[in-house]
Amino acid sequence: MKVYRKAQAMIANKSANSGHRGTKPVWAGLNLRLDPYALPQRISYDRAQPQLSGGAHQKQIEFTLNTKGAVMKCDLNCGLPISMSLPNRAFLGVAARAYENEDGTNTVTLELLHNDAELSVPLCVSDAVEDAAADWHSWSKCLGLPMLLVDEQGNATMVKDHAGVASLTPKPRRRRRSLMPNRPNFMRRRKQGIVGPVEHLHAREIIART
Repeated sequence: MKVYRKAQAMIANKSANSGHRGTKPVWAGLNLRLDPYALPQRISYDRAQPQLSGGAHQKQIEFTLNTKGAVMKCDLNCGLPISMSLPNRAFLGVAARAYENEDGTNTVTLELLHNDAELSVPLCVSDAVEDAAADWHSWSKCLGLPMLLVDEQGNATMVKDHAGVASLTPKPRRRRRSLMPNRPNFMRRRKQGIVGPVEHLHAREIIART
């Protein structure tokens, strides 16, 4: 519940500060919501592609999403169908964007963010910040991906990882860790001894004879 409330506040803050966050996806105008707890699910949309004549034709892209990742199917410009498997590790995380509409309302979109925009999987388009924040956290938990927030330049910043841990600067490595890879823990904690004066003893050897 604590993570959900923080996610809701972050989206609301982004919506209030600016109307447009990064490049608006072509599917942002759809009435869309995939349930993270009802997988597998399928979604498809049309992406406009320019033609040599200056017009545009529709390019159908279909995603089948499950707990292990997504499968993308589409047709190339030459008409050849292709299929691509995208495991969860291929995505940067579950990204949220906030937009302000002409009537003053806010729209929030969620997607599985990929370095290639065409391979990003749309998850939700909602005008309710509360519902979007809940789905944002649920998708991150179900797929084991971090929660990302996309700013006005299109840069994605990690808000929390899939375990609900806030993003922090990585801690420095433990000293001398690389020099002692195979030493047991008790030897790593053992303090260095202090060497005192060495005393030499002199005595005659005793041999038992029968």
